[in-house]
Amino acid sequence: MTRSSQPVVRVLFVGPTSAPWEAIAGEVEADLARLARDGVEVAYRCTGGGPLDVRSDADARAAAPFVIRTAIDAATDGFDAVIVDCTADPGVAEARAVVDIPVIGAGQALREAVARAGKPVCTLSGDELRSLTEQAVVARVRGSATVALGGTGFSHLVDIIVEACPGMMVLDPLAVALDAALDACRPRP
Repeated sequence: MTRSSQPVVRVLFVGPTSAPWEAIAGEVEADLARLARDGVEVAYRCTGGGPLDVRSDADARAAAPFVIRTAIDAATDGFDAVIVDCTADPGVAEARAVVDIPVIGAGQALREAVARAGKPVCTLSGDELRSLTEQAVVARVRGSATVALGGTGFSHLVDIIVEACPGMMVLDPLAVALDAALDACRPRP
């Protein structure tokens, strides 16, 4: 029996809030299962500090120092990349300045994916996604070539939208951030 010689890329998703693990574990574990890929080890850590959630610029500023500390710890612990699980990208720029591994903001990765996506694009903000039923989300996106989920924590909607609207591209910020992290980890010629 031979083990694969393909190296494993270790990616840490960082929850930028003080939300207790027990409150988010089910959702996070489901997201990590959806994001599973061969040759990639994904893990998740909450920063344990800052706001309970990030819904404003002030919340993002309050979360940033804890994201930076967690990115430093991830680099020390041998992770190959860090993804901040928030489309406000708290602490991303600052963490990039102090670690030598890629630090990917889910928001920046989503904006870059939207720029390359088929048009028309329907972007649903995190506030919209929190307020709409699944049926209302599907109704809202009909007629679009691409849907961008403008907040993290809504990965479960991808399959629902694709089933209701076959052929539609759905951009999940965590999935596009993982693609960006893996691309940043590839050796360059």
